[in-house]
Amino acid sequence: MKDLTLYLNDLTPDQIPLKRLAEYLSALAVLYGHEDAVHFDSVKSGSARLQSLVEDRAYLGVINQVREVSSGLGPKRAIGAFQRLSELMAEDSTGASLHSGGAQILQFPPPRLEEAPLHLIKPSSIQGKLYSVGGKDETIPVRIEGADHETLYCEADIEVAERLGQHLFKTIRVSGDGQWERKPDGVWKLTKLKITSFVKLEDVGFREAVAKLKAAGGINWNDASDAHSEILDNRG
Repeated sequence: MKDLTLYLNDLTPDQIPLKRLAEYLSALAVLYGHEDAVHFDSVKSGSARLQSLVEDRAYLGVINQVREVSSGLGPKRAIGAFQRLSELMAEDSTGASLHSGGAQILQFPPPRLEEAPLHLIKPSSIQGKLYSVGGKDETIPVRIEGADHETLYCEADIEVAERLGQHLFKTIRVSGDGQWERKPDGVWKLTKLKITSFVKLEDVGFREAVAKLKAAGGINWNDASDAHSEILDNRG
């Protein structure tokens, strides 16, 4: 038998509940492979050390698999177990290494510290189809369907909610203080908007919109010598 021990650097045995210990041992069993030749021995004191004993006939196979998996190679189940161990360590805020015969076999990557999300409140406007207004509190939940069919979460006071209720399933634009959160990929996402005002939008097609603009005297493309250039000049 040869020993193979996982050192959990920042934990002691009395800090690991039985259920958590079982999660570590389950992942280790898959990582090592050769289940019939690997035997759990003990949890030693100091830094929590989960010691297993490996039969001589399987020892090299276990060591080779552990090293391959740490490089992203080897069986998919073992790679998944390695990732699961890394997740457990991150959740427990501990580093870890694998030792055998007094020598270090593997150093697990240090747990990644999640960056706290950034939050921002600023005047914002959104538009979409109003499909829900309701609630019992003074702050009424409002739900709007965005252009990509996503749900936009809003809220309003009773007075505004009462008026909004008259426009259910209509397209509206709402304005107010928006709460934004910066995601890990750098994209800002609206988490909630406190509605202070809104307008109902006309749901018309392009041809109808152009006809209405013409009727209102807003455009006269037939008389323009270069309509395209005129549109570009008037954009600013």
